[in-house]
Amino acid sequence: MKLNIIYTGYKNYEHKLRVHIILISMLLVLAGIVLAVVPPPPANQNMGIYDTLFVDFNESKCRDCHASDVPDSHHNLVPTGEFGCTNCHPVLPNGSGITMIRDCLQCHNTTFNGMAIGKPHHESSGALSGHCKSCHGSVVDNYDDGHYIPTYAPSSMTPDTKFKVVNQTSGRKWGGCESCHEENLNASPFIAFNNKSHHRLGNLSGFINNDNTKCAMCHDFHNATYGSDSIRYCERCHGTNSLHNIQWDITNTASLSGYGHLGPNDCQGCHASYVAGSLAPGSDLIVPTIYSLSAKKVIEGQTTVMNISGDDFVTTVDGITRSSIIAITDGINNINLTPTNITHNGIIVTIPSLNDGLYGIYALKDGNMESNRKPLVSMPPVIINSAIINSTIVTITGSGFGTYDIAYRNWTNVTINNASRQVQITGWSDTLINVTSTDAVAGDTATVNSIYGSNSAPVT
Repeated sequence: MKLNIIYTGYKNYEHKLRVHIILISMLLVLAGIVLAVVPPPPANQNMGIYDTLFVDFNESKCRDCHASDVPDSHHNLVPTGEFGCTNCHPVLPNGSGITMIRDCLQCHNTTFNGMAIGKPHHESSGALSGHCKSCHGSVVDNYDDGHYIPTYAPSSMTPDTKFKVVNQTSGRKWGGCESCHEENLNASPFIAFNNKSHHRLGNLSGFINNDNTKCAMCHDFHNATYGSDSIRYCERCHGTNSLHNIQWDITNTASLSGYGHLGPNDCQGCHASYVAGSLAPGSDLIVPTIYSLSAKKVIEGQTTVMNISGDDFVTTVDGITRSSIIAITDGINNINLTPTNITHNGIIVTIPSLNDGLYGIYALKDGNMESNRKPLVSMPPVIINSAIINSTIVTITGSGFGTYDIAYRNWTNVTINNASRQVQITGWSDTLINVTSTDAVAGDTATVNSIYGSNSAPVT
């Protein structure tokens, strides 16, 4: 196989050229025909966040993380007073109905119906404080967690922020981030270069409010120790341990290069001048990934058996098996749960009774390796204790009724005998509803349709 190499940015050009041609030739002997089936960049998009710009996310991509729980999680914010129904569902001018908005981008990153919400992710307190793992898991490091960052000047084995060498036969770039993270304009949404995606991180990048002091999180001044574009600044969030432990579907792809950083001879993707052994250091803690939850919401006060699908929940390397548990957090307190069944790509776990509210759920392997987080909402049940009629007044007591707005009477309401009776709501709270009905009688069935769900009870 003929190999043509272009080198950029090296001192002692001729000497290093000879050295690296020898090393890469050794690599090709070891890798054999594997190179021919190596998938090209960009990196596999099944792990971590999709590498595109937020403005290019579409509804389906948002729902990779935020699935059918989105309406429920938003409805949970209504009783707190933070939002009202009309904030998200404007009433049509003629009063004939409401606008049912289902596109995340109609509200987020723009001004919608009087709400300036902005980017919901990197404007969060966790992101602004550099605590990346709170959402992304152990595929990255927290900015200030004290993880190891080399202090010596970058060497020939240090990854480059772009690349060091191009194989003109295959077109592959070796020796830096672009080995795996490269633009793909044919993808939908398109996959962006690292610099594009990182420069659109909201307040973190300094692009919002023109706060260029934020740029220092990823860049130091040109006269700093390593210059403004050094890999050392990338390592503030992408340290050695997190990079060496990245893998996707290790069971099926551990023998292939290009799927993460752990396949045989895959180290040249980052290091270029290094021929790898079978697995990179730290590979006994492959990062787990959650793809989907069988239940996107749970009911307050009830236990729920949940099936979780993903990858790398259990891995065995060098005879050592690492297994995951499930963790649930409300942002302050954590609950650790032992699965009743676990495989490489599936977990069955019983979720205990939770108070109503918004939670995050993730897999935790070997006590310190976190998966990405999926949102989980706990909703109060709609409970009817009694529906008592006195003349034309029906008084319904219980809990979980939420709030009421007459503009949404087609969705949140009270019906009696499947709407065959006349009903006028005169009072509504979370625990008490009063309605007037001139034709309801004892023995009818009253149904409460709330923002949390529905329930029925006999009228007595």
